[in-house]
Amino acid sequence: MRKFWLILYYGFAQHLPKSTRPVFGKLAKKIRFACARHLFAECKGEDVNVEQGAYVGNGRNFHVLGDAAIGKDFVCHNRIVTIHGNVMMGEEVMFLGGGHKFDNPAVLIGSEGDLPDSPLEVGVDVWIGARAIILPGCKYIGAHSIIGAGSVVTHDVPDYAIVGGNPAKVIRMRK
Repeated sequence: MRKFWLILYYGFAQHLPKSTRPVFGKLAKKIRFACARHLFAECKGEDVNVEQGAYVGNGRNFHVLGDAAIGKDFVCHNRIVTIHGNVMMGEEVMFLGGGHKFDNPAVLIGSEGDLPDSPLEVGVDVWIGARAIILPGCKYIGAHSIIGAGSVVTHDVPDYAIVGGNPAKVIRMRK
């Protein structure tokens, strides 16, 4: 049955218009939400908006525990993701994990094998700006935090932090 939902999502629903588009936007949002409920390992939110073009692989490592807005053209590669709810994402956000092993210089990098999927936990009430990139070194994005647009996050983000830049640094605390 999972194959059916993967084909339906990637073959059809992923390409429907953004949820903000007049006429078909609300219907597109409902169709993508129905697919997400079946693709994700967990999808407990009642208002989960998976926007046009979002890529989550086969979805088995993607857990959404509350309401969330996953932005247009979102990409999640080689991550085990847990989103706790009330998370907003801008367009083209990337959660990148895994990678290639490179410890043995006598072996070509492409032949050494892959690193395992890396975990990422996103706390409640988080806003991730457009084109932010979350790299494998970041395993936790704290509750009530904000990640500025275009930021490259390489380390964990504390609760209530506003981070930005490349590499992302704490700009100030919300509290």
